[in-house]
Amino acid sequence: MSSPTGRFEVVAGKAVGMSILVEGELLIGRHAEGAGRLGEDEEISRSHARVSLDSSGLFAIEDLGSTNGTFVNGLRISTTQTLREGDTIEIGSTALVVREVPSPVSEQPAGSAVQQPTIVPGAQPSPPVVSPPAPPGPPTGVAGEAPPATPPPPMVPTPAPPGPPTEEAREAPPSPLSLKLEVDFDVQEARLFLDGESEPLRFLLEAGRWRAAPSGPAEDQGA
Repeated sequence: MSSPTGRFEVVAGKAVGMSILVEGELLIGRHAEGAGRLGEDEEISRSHARVSLDSSGLFAIEDLGSTNGTFVNGLRISTTQTLREGDTIEIGSTALVVREVPSPVSEQPAGSAVQQPTIVPGAQPSPPVVSPPAPPGPPTGVAGEAPPATPPPPMVPTPAPPGPPTEEAREAPPSPLSLKLEVDFDVQEARLFLDGESEPLRFLLEAGRWRAAPSGPAEDQGA
């Protein structure tokens, strides 16, 4: 059986566009051989990081005490980090994306039994209910004639669903509210009209601050 193979694509750096196939182990650094030199990236250490298979048969990366560190998905790693498809690795000025690696197999907890279909109480059909025999009725006028059948229970009419509300029950929509603001800087006065019928709200500018004033013309306030 062939060993698992991982494929890493360089998406940034001097080796951009290069696809690296890893079988077993890949040493990354300036003193590495082949693809591990990452296109002579000057920002990586001599022995920067190692990608290898762990005991579970999954690819993992570890930093080898590099100066600039090793990052997986934007986070600097301090211990061995298992890799999954889609992870981003940043080493020096180079960025790699994990394209193909063995996926972890979900293990079933030890001692767990195979799940059986759940039987919901009441889901199965109930046995037919046998009614006790009716007591004998009074004899009929004709011997051997069957007793009259029990009349069915009276039908209760189902109430009809409520119809749409009448015109009287519908409330008229509120009239739209219009706002109008008039400011007279000569007399330092502002008036706010809420609609065309209500008295406007008056505000006076005193000592640099606006304050509410009684409604009515300005000349009436000084009388």
